[in-house]
Amino acid sequence: MEVDVKVDATEAEEVTEQEAKQELDRLLSDPQFHSTDRNRNFLRFVASEMFEGRAAAVKAYTIAVDVFGRPCSFDPTTDPIVRIEATRLRASLAQYYEAHAEEGSVRIELPRGRYIPVFTKAPPQTETLDEAELLDTSETGSADSGWTSMTFNRRLILAGLAAAACGFLWYLSGTGPVFSDKPNVAIEMKLAGDKTDIEAGLIRDYLMTALSQYQTLKLAAGDKPSEAGGIRSAAGSLFGYESRVDSRYQVILKYHPGDHDRAVWWQVVNPATGEALRSGVERVDVDRRPGIDVRRELITDLANRFAGTRGVINSLELTRELASPTFGNGCVLRSAVALEQVDTSLLQEVQTCLVASLLNAPNDPDINAELAIVNLELDAPEAPTELTAQALTLADKAVSLAPMSDRAGYAQMLAQFRNDLREAAFVSGYRAMGLNPGNSLIPAELGAMLFAAGRWAEGAGMAIKAEMIDGVPPGDAELTLALDAYRRGEFAEALLRVQQMGRSENYIANVLELAAAGQMNNAAEIDEAAKRLNAKRKHFPASFRSDMAARHYSPEIVDQLGAGLTKAGFVLPAPVADASN
Repeated sequence: MEVDVKVDATEAEEVTEQEAKQELDRLLSDPQFHSTDRNRNFLRFVASEMFEGRAAAVKAYTIAVDVFGRPCSFDPTTDPIVRIEATRLRASLAQYYEAHAEEGSVRIELPRGRYIPVFTKAPPQTETLDEAELLDTSETGSADSGWTSMTFNRRLILAGLAAAACGFLWYLSGTGPVFSDKPNVAIEMKLAGDKTDIEAGLIRDYLMTALSQYQTLKLAAGDKPSEAGGIRSAAGSLFGYESRVDSRYQVILKYHPGDHDRAVWWQVVNPATGEALRSGVERVDVDRRPGIDVRRELITDLANRFAGTRGVINSLELTRELASPTFGNGCVLRSAVALEQVDTSLLQEVQTCLVASLLNAPNDPDINAELAIVNLELDAPEAPTELTAQALTLADKAVSLAPMSDRAGYAQMLAQFRNDLREAAFVSGYRAMGLNPGNSLIPAELGAMLFAAGRWAEGAGMAIKAEMIDGVPPGDAELTLALDAYRRGEFAEALLRVQQMGRSENYIANVLELAAAGQMNNAAEIDEAAKRLNAKRKHFPASFRSDMAARHYSPEIVDQLGAGLTKAGFVLPAPVADASN
């Protein structure tokens, strides 16, 4: 049996079957590997099939029947259980190896679009590499492959909550506050000295263009970070900041074309120390995905890997930020954690930080845009305050300051929709998506808005697009797909999707879960869903229609959800006639 390994590793670096089995047993017995029992069985099953030489026979059908207990009549086109659970398992593996990089010498990955695991050698964690070593480094996979560096691990979340509890204590310290800027990043493509160099150079150039679309970092003109980076004086600022911090990173790439795939090995290096901070491989399987633009696929994956909100660079910056909070870009980074967790106390701390940063830098488009987004999250749709109107002012200013910023466009889309400027919001959303096609949050939120307005196919299409960008759909995209399944009468799929979200604080998700359980007449699910919804919104039947209207949901989907709630045993008030008719 040949163990599946990544990219052309040398014979000495290949993972043997014994090493693969040992890592599988170690991982599954480690209590720090946070995964459900059925996902552990999922991993054990597909790995065992590979060890026994039956990898080619592993399909969604066999996994559904043999692992998840689905009947022989299982149809993967109507029941997404395997795809959803594969996504969850992929994320669990990535989170584990990100948080426990020191454990073991082998890594297990579940690449997108397949159900057979890949075993790779773990990269060195703290080794300092010189130029020659970088040129000779193996192209094996790493703990950062797949979704690893794109997911906030539990350690960072806990650290974020601790940092939020501390609030602005650093402001009162004797050292004085620090204002942080975006990280300074240089991109270097190592050339092989053969005919692949032209293609490698094109990938580097196009990647630079793609990275600039994110505007989450500052790109160096050459292949070395700007010397302006690091700590520098900021005397005379509004709050008397004693310093500004501007982190520097170097991203080194090596292009590896193969007969059946195209791969780019990458490494993120601290140029000041030479320390290799992260490494991995992005690969596009040409055989499995015929007809795609391989170059574009690689560039999209790489750009998201480095510059995405959950990408490698921002993850490294977030680790530093949580240890030593700053104003400016630090507030923006912590805002991403707060918005991800929908943590009110953390959002309030971030809001205070952003307001203080804005006083010092009133024309910073990122701070204006992020404050608009946070204000909208803190303001309840059913009882809006002046924060909703202020959010639109902030977002409009951000767009005027940086018309090519996808973050500004995203904030404007959110603010316009909440202020009932729906058509304008759709225009802003499509424009923002054009500015940065790699930002999955934009199509996810735009899809949710389109679906709420009754543009079902368009909204669901946006949700699918968001899922294709990241491999794992953002929460809003997953909710849109769950709502669409409910609208089509696929109540079991809707219930499964919404339960997989794990977002108990989401009002619409709670409503959908209860309505789907009601349509299926599942008493146990009705009871559990009702408890969650009551905890979120007491006396929700009386306010259901007004709550949905405040969120701009069309009467058609409101009536369909209402029918499910009625079957669940809840009495809803009759719809109010439109006085304009």
